[in-house]
Amino acid sequence: MARLRGRGSHTGDTDIIEPIARVGRGTDAEISIDDPAISRLHARIQCDAGVWRVEDCESTNGTRVDGATLRPWTPHVLLHGAVLEFGRAATYDFLLTEDERAGGSAATIRQVAKKEVRLTPTEAEVLEYLFMHYDEGRAAPRLATLSEIADRRFTTAAAVKMVLQGLYDKCELYDSERNKETLALRVQQWSLTRTRY
Repeated sequence: MARLRGRGSHTGDTDIIEPIARVGRGTDAEISIDDPAISRLHARIQCDAGVWRVEDCESTNGTRVDGATLRPWTPHVLLHGAVLEFGRAATYDFLLTEDERAGGSAATIRQVAKKEVRLTPTEAEVLEYLFMHYDEGRAAPRLATLSEIADRRFTTAAAVKMVLQGLYDKCELYDSERNKETLALRVQQWSLTRTRY
């Protein structure tokens, strides 16, 4: 069961019990936030096959994940420790249970079958740098940006992007799944890199 831990004036933990939880000012929302900056139906958090996502429901003041504003109706994968901001009025840390971070229980979450994937030395290095902020012991780590990885590898962001395209193919990610967040989840599920919490 995932959990939202409030910051500032919205302190306290809120368990996400339902597989789809609506966030909003309305009384029918599973996660109710009584603030005028929050829309009646502001966002939706849902879990599908063990993957948590959040999407902005075309709210007036927007939804942000780790500082990035979400496009309305576009699901965004949530990783453990992600910082969610609703309307810049309520900020929460998104937290997973230890079981979910380890890949979930077979009885409750469909596991992604582990696969043998051959990585080139460059691909393995890019994956390690993708998690650089986790390895530095940050309280709320995030995935590295293309330019951060490029700086560490003394190359260009375009070269890193090409490596990521190859990784998306090897990890069988297509269309809307081709992003760093889904890649990070897949490589952890397939044990292509060491586990980070």
